[in-house]
Amino acid sequence: MEEAQKTRREIIPNINLPMERAVIAGLLTGPDAIFDVADRLQPEMFSDPRNAFVYRAVLSLADRGVGVDMLTVENEMVRLDYGLYQQLNGLSFLSEMLLDVRTDAHIRIHADELARCYTLRQLVNGLKKKETEAQLSSADLPELLAGVEELAGSLRDGMAHISSMEEAGIVAARVLEQSYREQTEREEGKITRIRSGLYDLDKLTGGFYKGELTVIAGRPSMGKSAVALWMALNMARQGKAVAFFSVEMGKEQNVTRLLSMISGIDADCLRFRGTSAADRFRLEQARKELEGLPIMLEYCGSDTIEDIRAKAQSLNKQGKLDALFIDYLNLINIVVSKNQLQETTDLALGNIARKAKLMAEEMEIPVVLLAQLNREVDRRQGMHLPVLSDLRNSGAIEQVADVVVFVYRAEKYNIFYDPKTKEDLRGVGLLLVAKNRNGATGGAKFRYNPAMTCLTDYDPRVI
Repeated sequence: MEEAQKTRREIIPNINLPMERAVIAGLLTGPDAIFDVADRLQPEMFSDPRNAFVYRAVLSLADRGVGVDMLTVENEMVRLDYGLYQQLNGLSFLSEMLLDVRTDAHIRIHADELARCYTLRQLVNGLKKKETEAQLSSADLPELLAGVEELAGSLRDGMAHISSMEEAGIVAARVLEQSYREQTEREEGKITRIRSGLYDLDKLTGGFYKGELTVIAGRPSMGKSAVALWMALNMARQGKAVAFFSVEMGKEQNVTRLLSMISGIDADCLRFRGTSAADRFRLEQARKELEGLPIMLEYCGSDTIEDIRAKAQSLNKQGKLDALFIDYLNLINIVVSKNQLQETTDLALGNIARKAKLMAEEMEIPVVLLAQLNREVDRRQGMHLPVLSDLRNSGAIEQVADVVVFVYRAEKYNIFYDPKTKEDLRGVGLLLVAKNRNGATGGAKFRYNPAMTCLTDYDPRVI
């Protein structure tokens, strides 16, 4: 009897229960999938209240910045409605579907189909209501027709969610309003963007902007991590809440660098050379400064981009994230399912870059992603200056990034003097802005000490 009712229910027009369960199963097997469908699906679009409840729990987790898996979803279901959770016996009603669905690859297509079915159900219900009204002897024809048009218009607006289309004039008004507001804030001494702490770079790019992905790339030991950490330190000194997620170095190693940057004490003294009483006094002063700076450090050695995203969103929800650094792209853990064995590293890293860009847009913060260059730059003749094609496993990285900056130090190639100007290049670094979607490209020089723990603005008079 129960099976017969279930079968009859599933063949009702505009209700697709297997697809609803496939969407839920896809969300549980792909922790990042919710961000692909959150703008497409609302809980009420599920015809089965059980699926709607699970989806509501997944949305709640994403909103709170908590990672999505079967355990966290069940815990959230308990928190939202313990009685309903007990009635459903958790996620057990999805057990068969979870065995069949191993990937979230088609979840957007499924979500769009569920949205279409929901819209059709709304249309049927609305028209039935109008049909009832039309059969009344007192029916007002113009009012009925206007009601039908209003119903069609509201449903049409609901179907436009994917592209969020707007007239150019309306967007222009919003852009100018924001530009004028930022100009007023600048005139009042408020800074709307975040400065890097290096004058030449800020002069060239204006700094770091909300919603933008900046890729900082370089060859190993070129100093990209040092440059990024220096920028993070200077952002924190501006009162900006900064998170520095490292896949390469532990928190202690990064703190050692920060203490060295602030105190001026060589990091090697902290590690093995030893410190004097005067050194320790300066280091204690550096520690006190660090205690007052809004810098969060995290080691992400085995994290996927989804794990990093969940941690960042948690900070963002707490109002503790104005800028995010990820060091670095090529070491982020890539989980490849059986259905994606043919996926190349290029595509996987390009996908990580795309998700980093989405993080910047969703959280309205600048995201700085470090990356490694391939060996082609070392084989190049002359100054060995990098170009965009040198991005290692570049894939879609250069297309997704708003800004690409290369860290370059000539003396790493035993080039100590500029062949044209004869300028001494020892201790002189170059931040080469190779791509800037919304501004100028070019080079920004800086000076550094031998340990790359102290970066300063470039002055040609300094030798």
